[in-house]
Amino acid sequence: MRRGALISFQASGGLLMVLIVAAMAFLACFAMAGTLGASKLANAWTEGLSGAATVRIGAEDGVSQDQVDIVLDILRETDGVIEATPLTDEEVAALLEPWFGTTPRLEDLPAPTIIAVRIDPLNEPESAILQARLDGAGAGAIYDDHGEWRGRAASAARAVRNVALGALIICALAIAMVVVLTVRSSLAAQRATIATLRLAGAEDRFVAGVYQTRYLWLGLAGGVIGCAMAGAAMLAVDALASVGRALPALAATGQWWLGPVAVVVFVAVLCVLAARLTVLRALRSGA
Repeated sequence: MRRGALISFQASGGLLMVLIVAAMAFLACFAMAGTLGASKLANAWTEGLSGAATVRIGAEDGVSQDQVDIVLDILRETDGVIEATPLTDEEVAALLEPWFGTTPRLEDLPAPTIIAVRIDPLNEPESAILQARLDGAGAGAIYDDHGEWRGRAASAARAVRNVALGALIICALAIAMVVVLTVRSSLAAQRATIATLRLAGAEDRFVAGVYQTRYLWLGLAGGVIGCAMAGAAMLAVDALASVGRALPALAATGQWWLGPVAVVVFVAVLCVLAARLTVLRALRSGA
């Protein structure tokens, strides 16, 4: 006879736990996806900004070629600057188009002169020193190494990761509390059976083993159901062209299924530990 047959469990209690665990696993998958997506998006932003800088030359009174040449000479003499290239009018117009739509001729606008600078990420020039040199030249140039934007991207990613981590912790606590409550309810309902087993010589570890085996399978069932639903939902979201264009960094990769698998394993282990610890504590306290 199987050990689990010695203690009868209510089917309704097991079904309720499976549904709750499935819901928590579903949310945990999306929290994990949010964490990974935020990290990937932040890395894409910072990598795109690192190694690049810009110099803007004011255009209130127009920008002369002499001003541009002075700035280019300073940049090319600066240690850590690999290349400095002024943007053409067409390239500047392309940068302005998202804000102004189809722009008129730049000659009719007070558009600044932009110089794209490629820098060595391992030997970035000191922004304050370079800006001081530009100020000393009187060219009206402003150097931007995108440090502020990189900082904002990193801060936003940290905030999203913290929120997602908090959601994972809440899901784990909810699953643990569900297991504790259902185990306690079962122990109370099976008090006489458990007392008979203990009189027959069954050790507390034996009774705990019965419970942890049952809740292992319940946790696996709930985890698989919830993660399968989350995986289907992720694929459906990823298939939407509009979302794919807006959030390219959140697109599913070839290893996207590792996240749900990790959630299933984590849920199963959590259910086993919560069930075992609850049973042992209850039995040792005289339950």
